[in-house]
Amino acid sequence: MTQLQPQPASAPERTPSPALEAPLFEGLERRALDLVQDVMRTRRYSPGDVLFREFDPSDAVYVMRSGVVKLSKVDLAGHEKTLTLLRPPSVFGEMGVIGDYPRSASATAAGPVEVSLIFSDDFERLMAQFPALALNVNRMLADRLRSMDVESQILSYQDAQGRVAYVLLRLVRDGIASERDGVPLVRLTHQELANLAGTSRETVTRALKTLDHEGVIATKPKEILLVDVIGLEEILHDVR
Repeated sequence: MTQLQPQPASAPERTPSPALEAPLFEGLERRALDLVQDVMRTRRYSPGDVLFREFDPSDAVYVMRSGVVKLSKVDLAGHEKTLTLLRPPSVFGEMGVIGDYPRSASATAAGPVEVSLIFSDDFERLMAQFPALALNVNRMLADRLRSMDVESQILSYQDAQGRVAYVLLRLVRDGIASERDGVPLVRLTHQELANLAGTSRETVTRALKTLDHEGVIATKPKEILLVDVIGLEEILHDVR
């Protein structure tokens, strides 16, 4: 396999791409980072644009630079299930590239999005040249599998309030929620929350009313304030 060689720098100092801050590149030597930056290609998407669809060929790894991307699947009945919402410095699409599998989910821009792409041939050469990159990929995949296992258990055994509490807390943990006066703020529709929680919009609406009554959230049109995050954690773990 031909090794990648860094391009000659046009200036004495090179400004690193923000995409290099992703955990995927943690601990890589300067030469490796220069090579990564050489092969990266920037793409911009408008809200609603599809980056790729489920079953498309896996031809690139995506590194988030700005915005939010939704990963989702559609079941046999035509119902969409949102797997996760991603923001920088998230990386996605690497699993299909490594295994040479088609895409396992669809990726859609949830707003204006900018990403850096590393095409599959370049990514495979980089992993072969720099074992630290391959090790980071393994760590990412292990973390993702562990998170999926935890989420599967929670969504399987929790009632509606617990499911919605988990989704709201995950949105805060993943940096999707914004803030207002220091209070986490979620701007998603009831249907979008239902897609994340794997339940119906009506069930989410009832659960939100219950959580509002408990005093852990405050619901307003098109937004949810998480006024008591600890209380949400207690509901999730059934200690309240």
